[in-house]
Amino acid sequence: MHHTRRDFLEGILASLALGVAAPASAAGSAPLSFLVIGDWGDAGSRETASDVATAMGKIGEKHAVSFVVSTGDNFYERGVSSVTDPLWQKAFEDIYTAPALQVPWYVVLGNHDYSGNTDAQLAYTRKNKRWTMPARYYKISKALPGSAADFFFLDTQHLKRDDWFGRLFSEKPDEQLTWLEAELAASTARWKIVVGHHPVFSGGEHGDNDEMIRKLKPLLDRYGVAMYLCGHDHDLEALQSEMVAYFVSGSGSRTRPMRWHEKSLFASPGPGFLLVELKAKDGTASFFDDKAALLYSRDLGI
Repeated sequence: MHHTRRDFLEGILASLALGVAAPASAAGSAPLSFLVIGDWGDAGSRETASDVATAMGKIGEKHAVSFVVSTGDNFYERGVSSVTDPLWQKAFEDIYTAPALQVPWYVVLGNHDYSGNTDAQLAYTRKNKRWTMPARYYKISKALPGSAADFFFLDTQHLKRDDWFGRLFSEKPDEQLTWLEAELAASTARWKIVVGHHPVFSGGEHGDNDEMIRKLKPLLDRYGVAMYLCGHDHDLEALQSEMVAYFVSGSGSRTRPMRWHEKSLFASPGPGFLLVELKAKDGTASFFDDKAALLYSRDLGI
């Protein structure tokens, strides 16, 4: 049967009169959307960082992102010295100015951050409403239509111990792993997402990390983690191992050559970031470059 525009409008008015919402844009049907960026804090690569930030603003607005995940190395070369360090302005406040990026930033520490005052990055949480790092490792929960997502943010500098610098800052790695296992075991969320700085698997310069494979991967597999988000290698990668999706988003301001990994689904040495959109039972993960062009997208299902 053919319907005219008048028929359509009358139908909407009739629905409203009966207190029935029109189905086209049902309230609460939007996915939980967020951006993931890493290794972005190079004030010396300001042009690249600004281009990526501009692209993030465009994609963030289009997809109504709720927050941003930072996978570490927030400030080069040696972190920040205090909450008043000029790098806060140069590398963060003056770069990520798009309206869509004025949302919470959930942050983890990277190895370069540990060359500075890491306590200052925790303290900045109390100074800036966007910056959110309440502890060196922590959990947040997000509701989405008909489901929920639990995010577990790690301090992987305390887990990675394959070099002298890692060993120096790994006083109590088992304490963090004990916390993570207990939280994963207790979580009833449909989506479990773990965030750290160092990759478990990577085709980038640093490659696979044996300590992370030995200590972290079994927990991801055992407790049904959907994805692990990280940076450290300055590239964009999607990999798959067992049932866990691994995403490297580490080219927010610096890039490096990389190679194809045996677990790779996608790899790019260019600048960019990741967009994740989650629904109750499925979702998507999409990489974009510094011009907001789509590079790769994959379905997520659990």
